[in-house]
Amino acid sequence: MQCHFSGRQSGYCPRLSEAKTLLPLLRAQLIAAAPRYSLPNNISLDLLPIVEDGLFGYEIVPDRNTHTYLTVGWYETGDAALRRSLCYVGAHSTLRLAALNGESVACSNFSPRNCPQKRDSRFAETSDAVESALSQLVALFPERPRKVVAFQVNEHRYLDEALATAHAYLSQWNPFIEFVGLPNEAQFGFALKGDHGEQGELVSRRPDMWVLRWKSASVNIYEEWAVVLPDSGAPCASASA
Repeated sequence: MQCHFSGRQSGYCPRLSEAKTLLPLLRAQLIAAAPRYSLPNNISLDLLPIVEDGLFGYEIVPDRNTHTYLTVGWYETGDAALRRSLCYVGAHSTLRLAALNGESVACSNFSPRNCPQKRDSRFAETSDAVESALSQLVALFPERPRKVVAFQVNEHRYLDEALATAHAYLSQWNPFIEFVGLPNEAQFGFALKGDHGEQGELVSRRPDMWVLRWKSASVNIYEEWAVVLPDSGAPCASASA
């Protein structure tokens, strides 16, 4: 699958319409490929939506420190890509992120990383990038015994529904949306930016409760709603070792 992104702005971000469509598609491919791979018993994974240096997709984050982090997604051109970030785990940094949109991010599960080297690989199909990401992830953690790998998806399904609802309210602007790639970023808010100075944010009060704020020259929008997940889909998708 090759994607084509609409519009341009300084500091690439996807449109809201693109984010609501592409994140579920990418996650579905990761889940479909997962049964062919395995990880050690004591490792679980998270998926963080992220836009970093021109690449939009998911960072695959294990719940232990590692020297390598993998991000799979697309460039602004629509080409599928896998980014391998080589990091110095625990390296001293004089500059630490203290707040995002005025809210503290000094949480226990956020550990700043110093990633001095990034290597990108392009792929003709998104499925090829996904397979490469998972095979490289397996190589990072060769320990045994192995276990069934589970992707927890309900949190992401709530985001899917929130993005779709926000787009319904803002379809005439179809703003850009920023994904910084922080754990629990939805609680701090995803920034929204229009083509002509409009701005807003999409915030999660809890996984099933969302708030949309939007300001333009002609209208101010404030909406709050509860997300009810569709019946289809299971709480998690598993892959056999």
